[in-house]
Amino acid sequence: MRILTFLLIFSTSLGYSQTAEYGKLTKKSEYKIYLTRTGDTLKVGDTLTVGIPTSDLGFTYISQGGQRVSNTLSDKKVIVDKLKTYGNKSSGYKLYAHFKGYGLLPVLIDYDIALELGEIKNTNIKITREQAIAKLKEAKELLDLEVITLAEYEKLKTELTPLIMN
Repeated sequence: MRILTFLLIFSTSLGYSQTAEYGKLTKKSEYKIYLTRTGDTLKVGDTLTVGIPTSDLGFTYISQGGQRVSNTLSDKKVIVDKLKTYGNKSSGYKLYAHFKGYGLLPVLIDYDIALELGEIKNTNIKITREQAIAKLKEAKELLDLEVITLAEYEKLKTELTPLIMN
């Protein structure tokens, strides 16, 4: 009985790798961690915020059951419950982040493209020093135009200063 249990656990662990890396996906599998095209890390359990759809018909890179997810998902927070690759040797493999949707079918996110086009936002991504400076300059312009308040600007400045000073 112990040998059977060991074999079952061992064979299950072989099909479930730990880390996937963009550009180095070679098989269909599930992962716990994904090293993205931009070098950031996405993990099972991470929270993503759904952004703005790239089409009037809904999200192009977020789908459920092969259909685009509707615009009503905008600004919703979702938790990644699975990272899985799809594809084959001839066409290549692509990683999708899953989260629980409506009904039994998971919602799939073509992560790298959805992130690049703003269909999702990963709040875990660390911005570069240059990006922090650009963001602070933009906020200063918005403050000067009286689009944001001084308190909002000061809050952002407090958050970004450590990134800029490093």
